[in-house]
Amino acid sequence: MTARRRPLPSLLSAAAVVLTGGLTACGSGGDGERQMNVLLITLDTTRPDRMSCYGGAPGLTPEIDAIAEEGARFERAISTAGITPMSHSSILTGLNNYQHGMRVFFSKDVSHRLKESVDTLPELLAGRGYQTAARVSSYPVSSAYNLNQGFEDFDSGVDLEALDLTKQQRHGTVWDTGGKTATQRRGDFTTDSALEWLDANGEKGPWCMWLHMFDVHDFSLVPPAEFVADYGITYPTAAESRTMPGTLEWRERIYDPELAFMDRQIARLRGWLKEHGQDQNTVIVITADHGQGMTEGLRNHGWMKHRLLYDWCVRVPLIIRVPGGPSRVVVGNQVRTIDVAPTILEALQVPVRSRMEGESLMDLMRGEEEGEPRIAYADALNAYDSHAPGPQKLPPNQYDNLYMACDGRWKFIWHERNPQFSQLYDLLKDPSELKNLYTDDHPEAARLKAFLTERDVSRVEPPSASDGGPDAGALNSLGYGGD
Repeated sequence: MTARRRPLPSLLSAAAVVLTGGLTACGSGGDGERQMNVLLITLDTTRPDRMSCYGGAPGLTPEIDAIAEEGARFERAISTAGITPMSHSSILTGLNNYQHGMRVFFSKDVSHRLKESVDTLPELLAGRGYQTAARVSSYPVSSAYNLNQGFEDFDSGVDLEALDLTKQQRHGTVWDTGGKTATQRRGDFTTDSALEWLDANGEKGPWCMWLHMFDVHDFSLVPPAEFVADYGITYPTAAESRTMPGTLEWRERIYDPELAFMDRQIARLRGWLKEHGQDQNTVIVITADHGQGMTEGLRNHGWMKHRLLYDWCVRVPLIIRVPGGPSRVVVGNQVRTIDVAPTILEALQVPVRSRMEGESLMDLMRGEEEGEPRIAYADALNAYDSHAPGPQKLPPNQYDNLYMACDGRWKFIWHERNPQFSQLYDLLKDPSELKNLYTDDHPEAARLKAFLTERDVSRVEPPSASDGGPDAGALNSLGYGGD
């Protein structure tokens, strides 16, 4: 496949008009009106506070900022896991992990694939005549976890048969500007593939495309040298990289440029939509699967990566633009990534035939008041997961099965095997989660523990005989197994 490069479109005007009425594009496609398309963009390992529209460096993410101006930006969106396959399964199904069945990377005892029995967003849309396609960038979102379920055209850029999953898969290089390795590909290569699909299929009728980019996850693949030069970065030589002292400083330095590089790819997709008259007929959602500890996580909790359940890990960006819908909206209520799928379905006026735990966000986007806060769930089944770093690597007391319930102010993390180490934080007074208030008789802990107990979240299912998921050791190179 020949890679293409397209020029960037001009930035959108920030002077968006606020629309508070109904949608102008018809989701049901009646009376000859075309059904709206869906562009779902997930940015792996992306913290919201690094985006310009969330208070990050000015001018870093102009295309994302423009989309936020045209729609709604959610200040506090919570994912269901600090790990890629589980969180993406929730985005695509509207279900929490204990319902959709994706619990760990790999385990001989616990399910590690998305259940065939649950309905995914692309399956629901395909039933309404939509073309469905996915262009993803790494092994953790590949068909190995059944995340291709419902997509008639799915491309991960990874040759799974070439990976010996019985052994630890390591990146072949660091600071690689070639764009592809055995386990991932850079965002521009994934976007090239997305644009080729759109050229061939994008004007044939309504479509749903999932685009996933992995760039900020690590520095095995990096943007071209000329791109990062504008950020004062010169890549180390091979000899220099072997003697570099630690990785955190370089992860911090390359994070923003890689985020800007992903923003550039989103602009290329917007360019196609505008060129083909489909920008105002396409619902755009931008979110992430989880964040990253970075310096904050290492300083506050002894962990620079993800997998855990602190806010720096499970709080993600969420931006939704619905043509004809409200614009320049900032929503302060806590929402969840399980709310993404039902929101898209309501925007398209597609009825939900399956039970989803998520709830549409359209009312919040229209400025309507909400009653009870939405309780966000997340988990990290470290004691079951063969890829979990052991107790000697994870911070103290985190090598356990962790289950979180959070109402926006109070956050409870239940440690299943060692409940005395459970955690309770008052996020209003302690947003950095530094003071653990947990006691056996604390009323807020009891209330949120009841939420977990009622849902039987610790009940796990064994992998089915047809799972065929990844073997232990396959993902250590991607940072999930510790360094």
